[in-house]
Amino acid sequence: MKYIKQKYIFSILFLLAFGIQTLNAQVQAKIQEEDIEKKDTTETKRYSFVPLPLVYFTPETRWGFGVGSFLSFRFKNQTQVVPPSQMQIGFAYTLEKQLLAYLPFQLFVKDGKVKLYGELGYYKYVYRYFGNGSESLESDEEIYKVDYPRVRLNALYRVHPKIFTGVRYFMDDYKIQEIATDGLLATQDILGNKGGLISAFGVVANYDSRDDVFYPVRGGLVELSFLTNSKSFGSDFEFKKIFLDASRYFNFGKNNILALNIYSETTFGDAPFNQLSQLGGTKRMRGFLEGRFRDDHFLTFQSEYRFPIFWKIKGAIFGSVASVGSQEDGFQKTFFAYGFGIRIGISKIEKINLRLDYGFGKNTSGFYLTFGEAF
Repeated sequence: MKYIKQKYIFSILFLLAFGIQTLNAQVQAKIQEEDIEKKDTTETKRYSFVPLPLVYFTPETRWGFGVGSFLSFRFKNQTQVVPPSQMQIGFAYTLEKQLLAYLPFQLFVKDGKVKLYGELGYYKYVYRYFGNGSESLESDEEIYKVDYPRVRLNALYRVHPKIFTGVRYFMDDYKIQEIATDGLLATQDILGNKGGLISAFGVVANYDSRDDVFYPVRGGLVELSFLTNSKSFGSDFEFKKIFLDASRYFNFGKNNILALNIYSETTFGDAPFNQLSQLGGTKRMRGFLEGRFRDDHFLTFQSEYRFPIFWKIKGAIFGSVASVGSQEDGFQKTFFAYGFGIRIGISKIEKINLRLDYGFGKNTSGFYLTFGEAF
């Protein structure tokens, strides 16, 4: 019965999120048509290249240092009506002896009718594990070290001016290098405690009416996807996941923006512990350590108010509520987080910000220094 209720909850939330996106569809369409008319529809060769010395901080990594770059461009013969393609490349090393090499990208081809996006990366990482479920204990915290290559590939075709549908592939090859000898991963029969390959195919659809990819002030984004991990795809595990990520942005004038987000993950089957839905981190439930609570299902709602201060500096205050739950028992406990932050513009052409946030939860807090918005 609880499982059936969960399906209804996620269906209602999706319909609500999609309704938020389309509530003022005619108004948004008219505004954006006027914006397009103002753009130069001739071929443009303008591109933006931003080299970035990387210095950041999160509770999971502590201080990290490295180099990175951001490239925004359009392919030959593409006009300014076509959204710019973007590529980022970064290398970083943290005080937790973590190594990160990553290449996220988003490409628009065929006059913007085809969207390719994803990430290629290699990570030598250190994670924290507290056990599974909403009742996991802080005293059970342990550290485990893992190496893995990562592949995230999405290929979508535009079926409507703002709707794309297509296919998705995810791959992570986890090689656990070290676990605590007296920790839960070593002393209990936890699926995935010896690592393993994740290989999943699925479908994805998104509706995108944002006016800007990096710092939207109006419009919204809804993405719904379904993934199947199967041994027939090379995976060591058999499970399925449904993802919903819906954001909406309201502009109250003079760069005063209210941003809302609903995010959920639903798991069916036997997922390893490192593929369970996790609460916390730099994007969702800031103030909680990433993975402080994890389970089959995760549901969160967050809001953020962004406002100008002076020059290229903006402020933000945010709050969120979330829950994790199992397939058997459903959601049992609710968590709250809140905080404030500063945004510093680092690019004149693209709206890329340096983000400094401080988040709080019950008996926990965290400082985050990173790039880009949480959502």
